[in-house]
Amino acid sequence: MKKTIVLLSTLMFTSLSHAQTTLELFGQPLKNASRTQLRDAIKKAGVQQKRENDLYWVDEYNPSDVLEGASGLAVGYVSATNRFAFAEYTFSTFMDTGLVGKVIKMVSNKYGPPSSEQGDMGLGPVNAHWNLPQGMRIEVKRGWPDTTTYLDYKDVSAYQQMSAEIDKQKNAVEKQQQQNQNQAF
Repeated sequence: MKKTIVLLSTLMFTSLSHAQTTLELFGQPLKNASRTQLRDAIKKAGVQQKRENDLYWVDEYNPSDVLEGASGLAVGYVSATNRFAFAEYTFSTFMDTGLVGKVIKMVSNKYGPPSSEQGDMGLGPVNAHWNLPQGMRIEVKRGWPDTTTYLDYKDVSAYQQMSAEIDKQKNAVEKQQQQNQNQAF
């Protein structure tokens, strides 16, 4: 028999007026946050830096000392503005089907119940998301059979801008490679 996703009764009675509605990371509100502001907040929190480089869209960190079970943190920015686009925590695990539920509960305790949940905690992919004010979104997801769980924070419009920048650069590189290849024959 499949288990279905059920919010714990304590979460069902969580009032949205008590839930946090401003999406933040290490105390820094994420809407329109600059790369410098977030780097400072991350550094003050004691998160180990893997890569902070303005030539990349994404900075990478090791958050294992500040968030139990987290093995990676990627924070992405719109290149044109150096403003926050997304942050993604990775919770690596091997066959721990309950991890996604723990992460959903952790987020629910801070932001209230998810706007939607899909999937079976015991088997298969799971997805829960929270739609917050100002076009901000949280998503907890797990694929299958890999039970690695991801916690994403997104500024939806900034994430679309960053994705468009990445696509534009990818297309320019492909075009240049094609031109170089055409000269070879």
